[in-house]
Amino acid sequence: MPDDAPSLASMSKAYDPSDIEDKWYAYWEEHGFFEADADGDADSHVIMMPPPNVTGRLHIGHALQDSIQDALTRIHRMKGDETLWMPGLDHAGIATQNAVEDDLREAEGKTRHDLGREAFVERVRAWKEEYGDLILDQKRTLGDSCDWGRQRFTMDEGFTRAVQEVFVQLHEEGLIYRGDYLVNWDPENETALSDEEVENEEREGHLWHVQYPLAGAEDESLTIATTRPETMLGDTAIAVDPDDERYEHLVGETAILPLLGREIPIIADERIDSDFGTGALKVTPAHDETDFEIGEDHGLEKITIMSPTGDINENGGPYEGMDRFDARDQIVEDLEEEGLLVAVEDYMMSVPLSERSEAVIEPLISRQWFVEMEPLAEPAIEAVRDGEIEFFPDRWANEYFRWMENIRDWCISRQLWWGHRIPVWYYTDENGEADPEQGYVVSIDQPEDGMVQETDVLDTWFSSWLWPFATLGWPEETDDLEKFYPTDVLVSGYDILFFWIARMIMAGYEFTGRPPFKNVFITGMVKDAQGRWMSKSLGNGIDPLEMVDQYGADATRFTLTLLCAQGQDIKLAPSKFEMGRNFANKIWNAFNVFGQFMDRDDAGVPVRDYQRERSFEELELVEQWMLHRLHTAIQDVEDSLDRYRLNEIAERVYDVFWRDYCDWYLELIKPPYGEEMEADKIALAAEIYETLLTLLHPLMPFITEELWWKVRPRGAGEACIAADWPSADDEQMDAAAAETFELIQEMISGVRGIKSDYGVGLGQEIEATVSVPVGDEALADTVRRYADYFDKLASVTDLTVEAGAEKPTASASVVVGRCEVFVPLAGMIDLEQERERLRGEIEEKETFLEGVEQKLNNPQFVNKAPDEVVERERQKKKDTTAELERLQDNLADLEAV
Repeated sequence: MPDDAPSLASMSKAYDPSDIEDKWYAYWEEHGFFEADADGDADSHVIMMPPPNVTGRLHIGHALQDSIQDALTRIHRMKGDETLWMPGLDHAGIATQNAVEDDLREAEGKTRHDLGREAFVERVRAWKEEYGDLILDQKRTLGDSCDWGRQRFTMDEGFTRAVQEVFVQLHEEGLIYRGDYLVNWDPENETALSDEEVENEEREGHLWHVQYPLAGAEDESLTIATTRPETMLGDTAIAVDPDDERYEHLVGETAILPLLGREIPIIADERIDSDFGTGALKVTPAHDETDFEIGEDHGLEKITIMSPTGDINENGGPYEGMDRFDARDQIVEDLEEEGLLVAVEDYMMSVPLSERSEAVIEPLISRQWFVEMEPLAEPAIEAVRDGEIEFFPDRWANEYFRWMENIRDWCISRQLWWGHRIPVWYYTDENGEADPEQGYVVSIDQPEDGMVQETDVLDTWFSSWLWPFATLGWPEETDDLEKFYPTDVLVSGYDILFFWIARMIMAGYEFTGRPPFKNVFITGMVKDAQGRWMSKSLGNGIDPLEMVDQYGADATRFTLTLLCAQGQDIKLAPSKFEMGRNFANKIWNAFNVFGQFMDRDDAGVPVRDYQRERSFEELELVEQWMLHRLHTAIQDVEDSLDRYRLNEIAERVYDVFWRDYCDWYLELIKPPYGEEMEADKIALAAEIYETLLTLLHPLMPFITEELWWKVRPRGAGEACIAADWPSADDEQMDAAAAETFELIQEMISGVRGIKSDYGVGLGQEIEATVSVPVGDEALADTVRRYADYFDKLASVTDLTVEAGAEKPTASASVVVGRCEVFVPLAGMIDLEQERERLRGEIEEKETFLEGVEQKLNNPQFVNKAPDEVVERERQKKKDTTAELERLQDNLADLEAV
């Protein structure tokens, strides 16, 4: 063992993850196991970590996706690939600026304006240095095997240069433009947002019906319906459907805008839905997307009536200075006083909210920078359609196409201080202030003395869409870029499919001519046990670090991977992690079954190599079966890996380790108490155990590393993290031998089941008879040959094997294939006492079943209860019915005596 390897001197009976996790992570990192070599000859395997925000703390979604990414990374490292898992951080524009502003406000009672832009940005950078790497340290706790030496930040010098180059290139291609357009405006953060940063929420609201008097026509009016009466201050027309006979005589006339008295035209437009409200629409081009389009087509004036903070501006007449929602209430009150409010309806409406501040979005005309997206989308669509990039599961490709084929231009400018300054320079006026009317120059560096740079910054996603190649040195032609790009797989949630994944694909083809990755593995999202999104307000979040403290990193990782069925959301409760912990304990304890017989030195290392040459044919049946199960499991794991079904890998390894290796193989090979295990059995048990550890290592790296070192002596530079990935060996598989063992296995399980049904202890010695088909003496000999298996695992000390044997009186039976196993009950149990017990249990089950059926026969329950509640009751009925049948069969056996 290397001198600097962590101590293996003692092994506690109970597994304690805190004893091993820190020591092994330090060992891996110190010895450079995570590092990738761009000069290496092996094929590369690259995963780009979705860069967490510098404001962040590791949440359960990070833990899920990191568990998947680390498992894939470790597998390919063990396969011999030059493996790179690239870590890093995102500057996260709005989120980080808000976090620092909140901190500044709480600590000093100041805003960013009190500090000024330059000082505030320095404050953010200092904040990032202090807190930004915390989440990456938390990822180390989880066991992430990233190449930490390559860590990147979206605002480091090289990355910033890449962002600037991209802006200049797109502008030169005519794909970036500036203009006054209607944007999603966040009044709290005072910035424009892209469509993807807006979340729509169903809320109860109202539909106000308001009369607009007709100009020059006494006592005549036109009634419109609106959900936002405050915006009527900016109305510049009323529009109707040209085919609506109710209003065709009014087209071309004018109406009087209530409260302000301004005359506005009545126009016809095909976009008007005559069935909504009154069929007449107030047109406010400066505050509604459809109205903006109507205004453009009809040459209507655009009157902005709100300030960037959401207050009514000077165009709002008497409502100037009021908050928009206070103005709404006042306007409704004033309309009612003037007799112009006809009716108010309750109305469910979709309200747009800022993803960051949760403020209600205000459509606002603003001068912003945009990227024309359609030309960028075309090659990205074809890449997925042609299979150059594949989605797992593939149904997400349809969502990708839906968005990409209807893509809209991207508003990339943000009115923030923290972020990449847009590389645009303006001439100045006599006061030295930027004068956009004189034009601008797009340039990374200041083009002329005296010019000033654009104050807006770029959308956070404008930098992160470059992540797969800018992290590798682009636009320079680096060795890293040549070796590690394109990357292999992106692991992400579907929540950022459009924000990030689709944009990275577009950027990859636009700036490198190649895809950023070959595969996209979309995980489900983690929700609470009731299926609700986790949030601070609900208090239903699960802190993965708390789960690590309580159950260990291995248990946390394994549980999350096991639950990650491809494309399905995960309903998670903290108690689910007990399964991972129990598995870790099982793995730990399994070692002692054979490990206690290994000769060791004071450091806990085997003093001799227990590996040996052996012949598969010479092994006994359970050993052949175990090797067959092991190597078929390796095949299954490889198949699941090709399809990114990591949960299937976890299920398969769990099954072969716990059920096959521990519950059957070890139980059959371990010696009686007080006796020694044969060297050959130790050797094979250790060989299989070591292979299982390597299979399991990517999912549970810490416990497997600890135990791997205990199996046999190791040399310098070796470790489980760098062990060879197992490969299936046809010579270690024999389907016929496995089938034979599985027949015996099923018989033994049947006997154990009978014992359990009748309350007989597993260790109680019993008799049993196996009836085989008449004439099949070979089968009878096979069963007789393994009578000791029945003794070891079911305490059958007297096994009779007979062709066509009749069922003895007072016995229970189980059918296994073409055979039947009989277990005499007389003498094993008190028959009358058991009859009474069964009758009582049957009565309880019948009463319970009657209550369940009453619920299911009640139409009110079935129609009104949640679907999952009804389904639970149906499952109860099914399970109870099956249990009743089993109990009644058992009682019938006893009453026949």
